Amino acid sequence: MSVKVIVYMHITPNGMIATASDHGFSSKRAKADFIKMINKIQVNIVGRRTFDVAVKKGNFPLKGLNILVTKHKVKNKWPNVIVTSASPRKILKIVEQNGYSEAMVAGGKLATSFIKMGLVNDIYLNVEPVVFGRGIRLFSDEEFYKKLKLVDAKRFSKNEVRLHYKVLN
Repeated sequence: MSVKVIVYMHITPNGMIATASDHGFSSKRAKADFIKMINKIQVNIVGRRTFDVAVKKGNFPLKGLNILVTKHKVKNKWPNVIVTSASPRKILKIVEQNGYSEAMVAGGKLATSFIKMGLVNDIYLNVEPVVFGRGIRLFSDEEFYKKLKLVDAKRFSKNEVRLHYKVLN
């Protein structure tokens, strides 16, 4: 069995997923959609920065299996959290060994490492009606090229939309 990998991000029209100061910009509807998706999939793979922000805001861990990818020492006080510095392929083996067939990846650098290795199947982007100059981009500034196919566009409100893409190569 191979694990289906989904990248799910709240994003601005200019490609940002977080401000430089981690100021939140996601709407309640978009956050509810994210929670609905993670409750369905039940595997949340995050990088260190995403983890730090989520813990600070009281949003970590989520229901199901949580995998924190970091090289730093982290005191793991949660029974449903695995802390690892493993490669994306090894992380997916951990997911599979725990009996899951899907996983959601959050965080720009982490998403980049998964997509560069050809491991991402779907990308969900909740496009929020805000732009800013300094922040974290959806994907890191690294060399890769992927073609996408638009599967669905869902309108949350007059100003918000979720785009669902299938990764083709």
